[in-house]
Amino acid sequence: MPQADARVYVYGVLAGADAPNVSADGVEQAHVRTVEHAGLAALVSTLGSEELAAAREVRAHWRVLEDASKSATVLPVRFGTVLEGDRAVREQLLEPNAERLTEMLDELAGRVQLNVRGDYDEQQLLREVVRTSPQVAALRDRVSRVSDSAGYYDRIRLGELVAAEIAARREQDTALAMARLEPFAVSARAEEISSQNGAFKLAFLVESAEMDTFGEAVGLLRENLAERVTLTYVGPLPPYTFAETDLSPGTAAWA
Repeated sequence: MPQADARVYVYGVLAGADAPNVSADGVEQAHVRTVEHAGLAALVSTLGSEELAAAREVRAHWRVLEDASKSATVLPVRFGTVLEGDRAVREQLLEPNAERLTEMLDELAGRVQLNVRGDYDEQQLLREVVRTSPQVAALRDRVSRVSDSAGYYDRIRLGELVAAEIAARREQDTALAMARLEPFAVSARAEEISSQNGAFKLAFLVESAEMDTFGEAVGLLRENLAERVTLTYVGPLPPYTFAETDLSPGTAAWA
């Protein structure tokens, strides 16, 4: 039994009736349990130290959520959320937000998040830019025939032109991926691309019963983009991109 005043780490919120037995270890390899109130349950574990080893514990945080989401709809809480005991979980999280959390769980019930990321092969992308843009090809040829100092400003201009061409391709490929996949989803969002060679990073909220159909659409998109873009398809995941309430201390959801 956890101590009544022990600090607890919070992973997510789900309906009390759906609370699963989570087999994955939580942060600090702790047992994951639930704190329940007003038909809701928070997934928590008792903390034994003041500081968390972020790199290791981030993985534990998402393992817990992914394990729980196999059998229930879970609203993820931001990594690093700690409250001062089970009572604080009830009084600061579950009780004041019960109505909104229940609405969100109803909206997301039976749905999962599927992520689709596209990445360019850098060398192939640059060759395509040169091949399809006469302006880039001409400036590249001119730069290659002069010294570094003589071609300084042309090199800057060449870099700008290439960046603009890549941005245009990202926009086109993102639109194509959305057009092919969004019809099979309840909702879709384009997320920020974090890698230099990223083509797109998309999140889709999909009915669990439609996952196979969505996967087939991803397969067709992969065939269509095979020469230019490598696709990475991940899921099912907890619907963290579509859980609009920010369940973090100090936010409006905790008012």
